[in-house]
Amino acid sequence: MDKMEFFLAVVVSFIVLLFLFRAAIGYRSYKNSIFPHLYDNYLIDYFYKINVLQDISKSARLKKLIGHHRIVYSTVSDREGKILTQLCNIIHSKGILSIAYMNPGGELHGKDTGNWYVRRDDGEGMKNYKVENPVVHLKEYGEHIRKITDGKTADRVIAVSDSADISHISLQTAKVVPFSKLPEYIRNAEGDYGLNDVEIDEIYEKMGGKLKK
Repeated sequence: MDKMEFFLAVVVSFIVLLFLFRAAIGYRSYKNSIFPHLYDNYLIDYFYKINVLQDISKSARLKKLIGHHRIVYSTVSDREGKILTQLCNIIHSKGILSIAYMNPGGELHGKDTGNWYVRRDDGEGMKNYKVENPVVHLKEYGEHIRKITDGKTADRVIAVSDSADISHISLQTAKVVPFSKLPEYIRNAEGDYGLNDVEIDEIYEKMGGKLKK
């Protein structure tokens, strides 16, 4: 091996190690989130796509479940820019599915209207912590979807971590699903209208997505 080959080997090794280091750091937040239940695996279906391709609008796992689709991530924020609710919008052949996702870590209490709160032990006894009502923000974002898609509606669901206690939630206008049940819910979701592949991509662009040419 000459000096040039050695130099190239060092550079490639450094890049690979840096990639793996960043992947290891990112996995900490990934593993307890909604993403392991939407993507087939961490390194290829998620990390490589988001960091190299810069496009996680398609999932190998969802392709197996629902065929051609697009994913749009969005947030609802207040006037100061504080994120109130995180949303994952899936556009597929049955329509649009809007998912508000959260990892509350305790007993989740809430109804269609009013404040929600999480009850958990912080080491000094059980305490209540106010959280945003995702139903309200799903409705608001649903109006946004309707306006930009010429009247298309979105099915609404709230996804929460499996460790959360959701037995204290009582809703009429949205469903609550643990992260682990989300793939099954997406596969069996009943849309009010059908979309072909071209329409899926068109709505994806209207919702802020950029198609790779």
